[in-house]
Amino acid sequence: MNDQMRIEFEWLDRETGSEMDRAFFASIGLAVGGEYLTRIEDLVAKTVCNHMRGCAWRLATWFAANWWRLRWEPAPDGWTKDADWRLAHSMAASGGGYVWPNMVFTSDCDYIEIAMSPDAKRVAFEPIHYINHVHARITAAEFEQKVDEFMESVLSRLQSFGLQDKRLPHLWAEVLAERHDSSATQRRKLEAMAGFDPDAAPDELLKQLLEDDEQLGKNALAEVAAETRHATGQALKVIRDLGRSRKKPNPGGFRASMPAWPAPQSVSNDGDQPWQRAGSLARHARKHWDLGNKPIRNSALAKLLDTEACIFTDDSTVETHMPLGLRTEKSGTLDIYFDRPSSTTRRFAVSRLLGDYLYFANQERLIPATHAKTSRQKFQRAFAQEFLCPIDALLEKIQTTQPDEDDISEAATHFHVSPLMVRTTLVNHGKLEREALTWTD
Repeated sequence: MNDQMRIEFEWLDRETGSEMDRAFFASIGLAVGGEYLTRIEDLVAKTVCNHMRGCAWRLATWFAANWWRLRWEPAPDGWTKDADWRLAHSMAASGGGYVWPNMVFTSDCDYIEIAMSPDAKRVAFEPIHYINHVHARITAAEFEQKVDEFMESVLSRLQSFGLQDKRLPHLWAEVLAERHDSSATQRRKLEAMAGFDPDAAPDELLKQLLEDDEQLGKNALAEVAAETRHATGQALKVIRDLGRSRKKPNPGGFRASMPAWPAPQSVSNDGDQPWQRAGSLARHARKHWDLGNKPIRNSALAKLLDTEACIFTDDSTVETHMPLGLRTEKSGTLDIYFDRPSSTTRRFAVSRLLGDYLYFANQERLIPATHAKTSRQKFQRAFAQEFLCPIDALLEKIQTTQPDEDDISEAATHFHVSPLMVRTTLVNHGKLEREALTWTD
């Protein structure tokens, strides 16, 4: 069951400030489940409460101006140092001189994660201090509903007070109109996933993403945009050149055939997170192909894909920014391209593509395995982890609740995966603290 988000507000009197600040001054609280992200310590009143004081009109304007990026854009690597991304995703950017919380919203397309971290350093002149550390997850539909309700309340008050404001009503009317227009929604989604504000993406890039002359697939293009962001145009050129070539496959690519697969009725979509569904599918696949819990060697993985084991040791690569598969005219056959020569990286990439092929119903030509933090990529990575290194077999191998670097390295060698993947698997299953991911290989 997913937690619900609440945006609570109570109108307050204020005698100073602009017309908007006076009309929309409120006690504002944002909570997910039972946790308040706006819980504060009031240093002047010497009290602790769940609501901050601010201007609801300014918060509503921030939601409206950044709605598409909040709804669709994942967090890129290095987001903490990306000022443009933080302005669009951190509530602290709502402005007006209020002490807004350092609350960050990020999307994986299906869910919205909300993270609140108290400031490490207190600013002496600030009268309040946020004290809760919260990391919550809600469905995208829940986010849309609660923001819609909040916007309706603010706009209703704006109308009832007869205040002149052309910006917020216009912004929100435009957002709603675009949300009800499938082509406009697709445009805004692709812009946002590539890291652009509405109408800020280059026309040539949008043309590439929207026209899709090579029929790579709308969902696939969105994944590429989330990975390569402002460099999406260059990345698509390389991918399209691979797709246009008459060579079968291009240098650096390898042809593989996906194994026969009955749709697994036991893999449910109901209420499970992407990684839970992926783990279930991986266990089902291992059982179906009689792999048990034993390590999958290069030869066995190549045989499963009807290709040569040398694909995992060959050092030829392509400049695609990511591993990917391109469907051929023959059903069930992919041309697979790698961006890195490492054997363990290639095994992981192939397993990600296999999981994507088995699970996602679309028949788009391009299957990307990006580093983006989207729901689809989370599914791919979780499938590959469980498929190559089943958690039960891993725990049986290490036989300790406090594995050291030697234990990790030995397990990685045993399963033919990287030490980082072993640590990630243990962290994801609560067997290691997340700090273990900072170890160096």
